[in-house]
Amino acid sequence: MAVDGPSNLAKGDGDAATWLPPNRAFRCEYVARQVSVKAKYDLWVTAAEAEAIERILRACPGEPAPR
Repeated sequence: MAVDGPSNLAKGDGDAATWLPPNRAFRCEYVARQVSVKAKYDLWVTAAEAEAIERILRACPGEPAPR
């Protein structure tokens, strides 16, 4: 996903437990995309990341999972 340089540097290799987009309106879509990618490629999720994902997505129950 293309982002500006400062946002990319701030994120680094952070996951949902350590970094979320500064634009709060985009967080649901961002986390839903992250979950879809992790599911597609059978990637692991830490306990802290799972908790953060659940917290974010609980606030937007209608957010579709990208395919």
